[in-house]
Parts: sequence; structure tokens; C-alpha cells
Amino acid sequence: MSAPEYKQYTCNLCGENSVVVDDFHREGGACQHCGANIRFRALMFALSHHLYGQPIALTNFTPDQNLKVMGLSDAPHYADRLASLFNYTNFFYHTKPFLDICNIEGMALDSYDVLISSDVYEHVPPPRHVAFVNTHHLLKPGGLMLLTVPYTMLSKTAEHFPHLNQFGVVRDQQGMLLVNRRRDQHIEVFDRLTWHGGEGSTLEMRVYAEADLIQIIADAGFKDIKIWHLDESEFGILQAQQGGSFVISAIKDGDRTPAAITPYDPYVENIYSEEAEVDHFLINRPVRITGERAENAILQWQNGKVTKAPSLWSKILRYLQRKLGK
Repeated sequence: MSAPEYKQYTCNLCGENSVVVDDFHREGGACQHCGANIRFRALMFALSHHLYGQPIALTNFTPDQNLKVMGLSDAPHYADRLASLFNYTNFFYHTKPFLDICNIEGMALDSYDVLISSDVYEHVPPPRHVAFVNTHHLLKPGGLMLLTVPYTMLSKTAEHFPHLNQFGVVRDQQGMLLVNRRRDQHIEVFDRLTWHGGEGSTLEMRVYAEADLIQIIADAGFKDIKIWHLDESEFGILQAQQGGSFVISAIKDGDRTPAAITPYDPYVENIYSEEAEVDHFLINRPVRITGERAENAILQWQNGKVTKAPSLWSKILRYLQRKLGK
């Protein structure tokens, strides 16, 4: 995506004027003062509208310790400021304070006013609806879910490992492979894995389609679902032409019971078949392999010679730190 015609903007995280740089895309366009990219600015733009009904800089938010906010591996660009403003906890999968959004046993339900999840739910294991149903359970009635995930405007979601069950990642001379024992006990091996943050970091489980994502959110018990797709030149938010992956906000409907959590995916009709050829720049589908290389990978996995990397999104913090140069 090319840079906009304007030369500077006001960063709505730090409140400083910043010059426009060339890499004005979702993960680029960094503020020269605080380093916030377009995704972070769009996320805080939506939050300010929800809290105050208008776009204001994060530096001008009103402190309120009665507002209980949860982050899921939030970036320090806005997490540190939110922690100073609200009763805010930034949870992680791999370090304290711990939270597995797919298993919220022991967490206080109906207790959070806001839950922020930015580029996390593409890494959670299938079935993917579990994370959204649990998000509903954690929020108070009327609570806000503020979400980003990479997604397309295609008709279906590209679910990379629809039968993921018992699995591990092994390495051979050619790279890393995922070995999975399905519920039917069949063992499958995948090559050409997609990692966020470099090989062996955070494994991509899927690339959503917008329609599929909205259906899951609605069925999980949310209303007033809004897609924040417009450009906001004042704050250097250039995104309307990116073709998806916009910020999504949704309100917990306290009068609705969310869809039941099931061990299978109730939205299989929204997933491309493994045989389908999908042409989109965001989608790099893994390849199922057989033969000697697959057999050797299975032996490595069965013998416990597993690369102790991706518990799916367990290394999101490290990914963010690498990406942000921390």
C-alpha cells in the first residue's frame, strides 16, 4: 500500500505529530515518536469512540479504576498507558499473568468491561468458536470486545489444520513439520507452515473470511458488531484499501445465551476444503506430505524429539517484541 498524500498526522496513542513514512500498511506506518503502527492506532481509535463517543488521543483518556479491562498479549505501545488509566490486566499464554482463552476455568465470569485481542485468535487451536464463546463469558453484559485478526473478503476461511488434535512440531534438514494425530487416529504431516514472527515462533492456524468471522461473533452472543474500515487521515489511519483485517468491535448481549462449546467445528461449511485452490496474498496454505520424509517426522514425534516451540500463540509476546524491536 502506498503512502497517503498528506505529509503528517497526529498519533492518537502519544498525541504527537508524526511524519508519513513509506511503509503505510497495516503493520507499518509507525509513529516516529512512540512506534505505534496503523493497526494500533485503528484499535485505539475504536476504543476512544466506545468510551467517549469521539476520537481522542490515548494520552487524553480519563482515568477510571472502576473500568475493568483485559488485554490478550497487548502491545506495550498502548498496554502500558491502559494500565495507568484503568483496572487493566494484560494476560499471556506463556508467562504471568496466565490466561488460555480456550480454557477459562478459574476465571471470574461476567466481570470485564472491555476485552482487547489484537492478532491473537488466528493462532488459537480449532475449533475456533471456543475463543469467542469464552470471550462472551468473561465480559459483563454490555461489555466490549475489541478485536483484530488478519482476514480476507473471500467467501470462506482457510483453516490450515481442521483436524488438529494431538500434535507437535519437528525439524529435519529441510525445515519444520507439523505432525498431528487426528481423533480418528490417522496421523498426518504438514510442510510449508506459516509462522508469525519467524520460523518456530507463533504458528498461524487460519486466515479468516470476514463473513465467517462475523457469524461466529454473532453466534457467540454479541450484538452491535461494527467493522472500522474507514481511513482517518487526522490520525494517520490508512486502511480502506487493505481489503480486510479491519478492527471489529462488538457488545456482549446479556439477554442471549452464546452458542455451546463443542469439540467439533460447527462452521465447517464456512471452511475451504483441503483440495480447494485459494489465491490470496494473505493465504499460504500448508501442504500435507507423505513418503519417507513424513515417516521420519512421525518417528521423531513419537520418540519425543519435538521442537519445543509453538503452543500456537504461546509466543505472541516474543513475536511482538521482535517485530517492534524491543
